[in-house]
Amino acid sequence: MVYDLMMYFELDELDKQIINLIIEDCNRSVRELSKILKKSPTLVSKRLQRLKELGIITKCEAVLDYKTLGYHIYSLIMLKVDGAHIEDVEKILSSEANVRAVYDITGEFDVALIALFKSVDELDRFIKRILKNPYIKGSVTSIIFKAVKDDINIKLFS
Repeated sequence: MVYDLMMYFELDELDKQIINLIIEDCNRSVRELSKILKKSPTLVSKRLQRLKELGIITKCEAVLDYKTLGYHIYSLIMLKVDGAHIEDVEKILSSEANVRAVYDITGEFDVALIALFKSVDELDRFIKRILKNPYIKGSVTSIIFKAVKDDINIKLFS
């Protein structure tokens, strides 16, 4: 239903400016946004509400620095999974505390994970544990040395 609305809705310049400001800092108040945009708080509030109702802005959340919290091992884990059980395996993996993202992918592998660990030993134990799942047929794990870019949002508007 939201997608049907989007077919008839086009973002104007104000919508784009609001989105860019929310991407920069989602904790900005309507009053702060209205000052930056030089628009009334009522107008900005209505636009923000509409962007939420359309499903364009879905939530505002904290972005943590995991290295500061002791998670020094970022990993990319690629899994080959029995085709009939891909969604079951994805659901199980999604509930794992160290797993940041689960992707259903095409190609040589079926599932990709981004997971964070405090040590290589912790990663090793995790891999050995998930490989006990009879539907996971194989894995390749890479440690991510450095995230050159790791943003939740992409730049939509200039």
